[in-house]
Amino acid sequence: MTDSIQDRKTALRAHLIETRGSIHPHQRQRADRQICAHLLRLLVERDHLDVAAFMPFRGEPDLLPAMQALSEAGRRIWLPVVEGPAMTFRRWQPGLQMKANRFGIPEPVGSRACEPERLELVLTPLVAFSGNGTRLGMGAGFYDRTFAFANDNPAAGPWMVGVAYALQQVDSLPSQPWDVPLGGVITERGLQVFRE
Repeated sequence: MTDSIQDRKTALRAHLIETRGSIHPHQRQRADRQICAHLLRLLVERDHLDVAAFMPFRGEPDLLPAMQALSEAGRRIWLPVVEGPAMTFRRWQPGLQMKANRFGIPEPVGSRACEPERLELVLTPLVAFSGNGTRLGMGAGFYDRTFAFANDNPAAGPWMVGVAYALQQVDSLPSQPWDVPLGGVITERGLQVFRE
């Protein structure tokens, strides 16, 4: 990656993490409720059984109410667990013991694992997204490495749906060949579909 692309990503990441963190708590709670409502509507329309979600970190949307409702409705919820350079996914259920990983993100302890290839829908955290489905993450590359197989055969991979606040959308983002594109994004304004 050229220094100019890396520098642009680093500057954009810092700016948007700060912007996301400055959302007033009442606005954030309202937006989180709207995001969860859109997510639940999406999953009423689709029969995805194995859904990967995430615990909020550094101002990311809180999906816990939707995760609880989906679990109660019989969907299997999986959370990422960082293991080396990639991730595995472990089953999450309400009340399950969690432990903070090296980044401070809660992960399920001792529950069953799921291979990324088995997941049907992956709700993906992000720092920024563009209208063509390019995603900017925190910069560690965990999602891109874990779901690299989807770049080789998109039909074999899960539907990757980013979850963000609308203010995280940007006009364009630099993209690299290893970046796994989003199939859609859910914000407080609703679902945008880029590809299925």
